[in-house]
Amino acid sequence: MKLSDRIVGPGLILLGAAVILAAMRIPDVPGVRFGADLMPVICGCGFVLFGAVLTRSGLRDSEPLAEFDDWRVAPRKLLSAIWVVGGLCAGIVLFEPMGFALFGIIFMAGLMVLMGARPLTVAVIAPSFVLALYLVFSRIMFVDLPAGPLEGIL
Repeated sequence: MKLSDRIVGPGLILLGAAVILAAMRIPDVPGVRFGADLMPVICGCGFVLFGAVLTRSGLRDSEPLAEFDDWRVAPRKLLSAIWVVGGLCAGIVLFEPMGFALFGIIFMAGLMVLMGARPLTVAVIAPSFVLALYLVFSRIMFVDLPAGPLEGIL
C-alpha cells in the first residue's frame, strides 16, 4: 500500500500541530532557561515543515491517492511495525507504572530482536542506551520522567 503525499503531508501537519499544542501544556521547570516544552515544539515544527514539503510535492503529482497492489513487506518488518504501534499504545497505559527505563529497555530490546539484532548486542545496547537517555533527560534537561519500580536505584 502506498499513500499519496497529498494524504501523508496534511496528516503530518496535523500531527505536528497536535504535538505543539500538547507541548504548550507542559509546565515550565523553575530555574531552567528553556522550558520542558522546547524539544516537543521543535519536533512539532519539524513535522509541520516536513508535512508542508510533502504536501507541496504531492500536489504536483497526478498519482492516485492510494495504491494497494504492489505493497509487499517481509513478515519480520511487519512484526516490527506492529511492535512499534502496539508499544506506543501500551506505553500510554504502562509508562507511568513501569517507569521510563524499564519500559524503554523492554520496548527497545523487543524491537531490536524483531529487527534481527544479535542477543549480545541487544543485551548491551538496549539497557545502556535507555539508561543514558534517562540520565540525559532527567539530570541534564530536568525532565520529570517516571522511575517506576527502579525509584531509588536511578
